[in-house]
Amino acid sequence: MLDPKEFGEILSKHFAEVTPEQFIENLKKYCPEVFEDEIEESEIPQRQTDRSKNELEKKAALSSFRGAVEGKED
Repeated sequence: MLDPKEFGEILSKHFAEVTPEQFIENLKKYCPEVFEDEIEESEIPQRQTDRSKNELEKKAALSSFRGAVEGKED
């Protein structure tokens, strides 16, 4: 069994020497599930993201219009 102190020293040494880029590469290689959301987001078709953006813009415009109308009625 690994001694906790020895394990701590090994981890400290590893993280002192690994660059952020190497760390990310290792995560992608050994823990791909960490990046599943990024993969899913990158697979969304541009057309769908454009449609969602347009819908949000319409809702924002409608909300602004309603606020302006309600403000004038006071």
